[in-house]
Amino acid sequence: MNVRQTTIPPATPDLGIRVLYMVLFAVVFWLLCWTLAVTAVVQLVLRLLNGRPNPDLTRFGASLARYARQIIEFLTFVTETVPYPFATWPVEG
Repeated sequence: MNVRQTTIPPATPDLGIRVLYMVLFAVVFWLLCWTLAVTAVVQLVLRLLNGRPNPDLTRFGASLARYARQIIEFLTFVTETVPYPFATWPVEG
């Protein structure tokens, strides 16, 4: 005797809230792109003047790149984890 069992789908976050987060992080991503562009230009100028890249700007750029990845993964539904400031800042790893 086959008894049909209904399965309850896993709880998903409210789509309306996610849409608001997505709009917010789309704006944050736009600002982040400009920040990365300025960082790259400043790094280029420092490299031309000093002969080597600035290590602090290198770490800053790498950190922004990891943050950009978190935002992209959230916006494209790869993850449900909301990026910083709702989670911790991405660490090197």
